[in-house]
Amino acid sequence: MLTVFRERPPIVLEAQKAQFKPHFIIQVLIFFGVFLASQVAMAIPLLVFAAVYGFKAGLSGAIDLNDPEAMKNFNFEIQSDLALPNLFLTIIITIFAIIYCRSIEKRNLYSMGFTRKKAVSDYLTGLFIGLLMFSVAVLIAFLCGTLTYNGFVLGDGIYLLLAFLAGFIIQGMSEEVFLRGYFMISVANRSPILLAVLTNSVLFALLHIYNNGIDVLSLINLVLFGIFASIYTLKMNSIWGICAVHTAWNFVQGNVFGIRVSGMPVQVSLFSFQAKEAGTIINGGAFGLEGGLAVTTVLVISTLILLSIEGRGLKEEVRKDSESNE
Repeated sequence: MLTVFRERPPIVLEAQKAQFKPHFIIQVLIFFGVFLASQVAMAIPLLVFAAVYGFKAGLSGAIDLNDPEAMKNFNFEIQSDLALPNLFLTIIITIFAIIYCRSIEKRNLYSMGFTRKKAVSDYLTGLFIGLLMFSVAVLIAFLCGTLTYNGFVLGDGIYLLLAFLAGFIIQGMSEEVFLRGYFMISVANRSPILLAVLTNSVLFALLHIYNNGIDVLSLINLVLFGIFASIYTLKMNSIWGICAVHTAWNFVQGNVFGIRVSGMPVQVSLFSFQAKEAGTIINGGAFGLEGGLAVTTVLVISTLILLSIEGRGLKEEVRKDSESNE
């Protein structure tokens, strides 16, 4: 059941051919460097948009710059309006991760999980798994009486809904390529796989530390999702499937069920589910369902199921090794 932590899949073996394999501590420092560089690159267009937006609103008299409450509401509106552009701009994170791996470590795309075999089927399967996992979490919270269903609320927002789907496709890939395809595999190519899995999962959680409504259980669930995503990547020997799981998880959460995505409010959704104050331990409260025990349950069960599945490509690698030793 724990063979995933002992046997390296083909993409990790390929990563061991890298020309630059820094020590674990150096690798973590490089991770933060690449992350900060990508965030600066993302922030520039967002700041320009916010500045122009605020300047026009100030000139038109739409807001009173001397009213703190009005400014607070205005800042919230800007953050909401920037949500969609921010999703699309996360492609910069993917680009930076690929540039680092290709130019500095000299790793190829295959070692990052960009496999050609079964890429389409892996992605479609991942979408279904992500949809199923979060739907089960919603069902648990609903049956426990901690969510209220308010009906179908999409209206004429179909185009905005599709835009968010496209945005989450990019965003889901960016986080998985950065955390799993780049960092986890770079650590695993010279350190124990367990260390690589746990480190990238904790870092994944810490990247959300300033999100609205974050608490201890939210962080635990984010770590659990990181562990699930790491094992999924290693078991499938591919990045495509977990990119799709991550995309479906976020999109379904916010734009299908109308639940906050890691503390962030949603602009458009198919349905509306409202969390009850009395059941925050289950529904996650202000952070969204990811901060509650309903998601904890789904992630723990999903990870256990995943651990019981045989990893793809391991038999082939074992056979090659035995033949080369004869």
